[in-house]
Amino acid sequence: MSEPFVFKVNLGGMIDILANHLYSSPDVFIRELLQNGTDAISGRRLIEPGFADGRITIKVIPEQELTFTDNGTGLTEAEIHQFLAVIGQSSKRDLQTGRILDDYIGRFGIGMLSCFMVTDEILLRTRSVKDPAHAWEFEGKPDGTYSITPVPPEEVAPGTEIHIRAKKSCEQYFREERICELVRYYGLPLPFPVMMETGSESYRINEMPQGAGAGILALGKQIFDTDFLGYIPLESKSGLFSGVAYILPHAVSLHAKTKHRIYLKNMLLTEDGDAILPKWSGFLRCFLNTEKLRPTASRESFYEDELLAQARDELSACISEYLIGLSKRDPQLLEQMVQIHFMAIKSMACEDETFFRTFIPFLKFETNMGELSGKELLTRRDVISFTDDINQFHRTSALMLAQGQLLVNACYVYDTALLRMLQDYDDSLILYPLESVTFEDFLEDPGTDAQVAANHLVQTARNCFREFDCDVDLKAFSPSQLPVFYLLDDKAETLREINRSKEKADALFASMLNAFAEEIQGSRSTLFINWRNPLIQRLAGLDDPEKVRVCLEILYVQALLTGRFPMQGNELALLNDNLIQLIEWGTMG
Repeated sequence: MSEPFVFKVNLGGMIDILANHLYSSPDVFIRELLQNGTDAISGRRLIEPGFADGRITIKVIPEQELTFTDNGTGLTEAEIHQFLAVIGQSSKRDLQTGRILDDYIGRFGIGMLSCFMVTDEILLRTRSVKDPAHAWEFEGKPDGTYSITPVPPEEVAPGTEIHIRAKKSCEQYFREERICELVRYYGLPLPFPVMMETGSESYRINEMPQGAGAGILALGKQIFDTDFLGYIPLESKSGLFSGVAYILPHAVSLHAKTKHRIYLKNMLLTEDGDAILPKWSGFLRCFLNTEKLRPTASRESFYEDELLAQARDELSACISEYLIGLSKRDPQLLEQMVQIHFMAIKSMACEDETFFRTFIPFLKFETNMGELSGKELLTRRDVISFTDDINQFHRTSALMLAQGQLLVNACYVYDTALLRMLQDYDDSLILYPLESVTFEDFLEDPGTDAQVAANHLVQTARNCFREFDCDVDLKAFSPSQLPVFYLLDDKAETLREINRSKEKADALFASMLNAFAEEIQGSRSTLFINWRNPLIQRLAGLDDPEKVRVCLEILYVQALLTGRFPMQGNELALLNDNLIQLIEWGTMG
């Protein structure tokens, strides 16, 4: 049987892993010291159940030295050897079962090594409440060597004092304002004081605003430097989390990276809410604490397990239920939220039927009759048409408005889905896609007299637009201010796109496009001339063929521009040439 060997750890290499791969920044050494101090205080409470005076004290000589003291359980000599000198051996484990006790934050026994990212020596003095007759001084170096020296117990209070000196290029982490900023960042909700001592003065770093309402909003201002619209209490029914979700006062992209403050056992774990918050929560900033979820080794995210999935579901339900209740408690705030964060609200409404029923009355839709709310749409008993093509909306909105027909612009994200859900919600609603509308029904026959009076005008227009594969027809329609209306079917629109592409294509690609165009049969595009329009009637009576031609060609281009059709080169030339002709006639007069 071969002889077993023991792995050896290169401490310098381990520190490099911590600094450059595991931890995101050297300033996490403050988090690790806070964590160790917090766990030491929790440990003392287990030993002394009546202990309620836990605190951490920080002293700093600017840009030189830092002393970090807690009045927790402290360490015996055996514990120093066992836990400070063995990487991965956490003092928070039950020595019989090996299980991490729920009272503690730390799990992996590597936290104090993070100090070597900012110092070349760790000096630790400690006195254990389990052995108060002895005190010890530990001196550790990044090369893996350490020493332990006994010190008089009267010189050391129960607990642990860690002293470090700044190494070159790390002085910025040893400034009072920087340390206070990091303590508030990593440990603001800690339930005991973290004190800063400067000479004869002492003040609490992790002071939190008190009271509901204004106090909670003041906390949000302190944390996120934003004046929020309001807040949502976050309380898990199963005790998985507690906190506040603040409602942003300005719109944000659904895909924007948002920063939160998510704590584990009152110590900051991450600013990234992707692992625990619903994907539509970008309009919120969350200040959240959890006691039961598991951290990853770097303590910068949560371990993916069933408990995290449960917390994710409960958070989503908590936020949704509160917002739904706002419709009764504070409809003004709800309406303000919808106006600002309509994209997120629409996303939520598409995913949840209860949420949809709550918010649909407040959601706004763009129509040819102005902006209408879901509540206003639900009150209509006439036909409602919608399109998800922005060009189609602009081409037909005026024509449909003149007939009293409502057209909804559903080209925005979620709007088509919401309209479909609206129809399911109220089956008396008459809702059709624009493709179901027959526009010829809006175009009336102007009568025999009009046909005779405008015959020459129509024939002239047909001759003008034959090269554009466009037919011409005389109709009477509203609004009367619209002189012409250009209508084409899908095949004709495809042909327009092919012809436009041919103008920019080389010979080979142009021949391919020609082959595609030849396969399209039966396309139809028509320019409808409106007999109700005064300009058209004036042109019909004008005895000047050249001026009639120029005006008709300008009206054709106007119809294309109004309908937002892509312009071909010869059509642009048509506009330019005729505008020049108008200018020349004006100068001649």
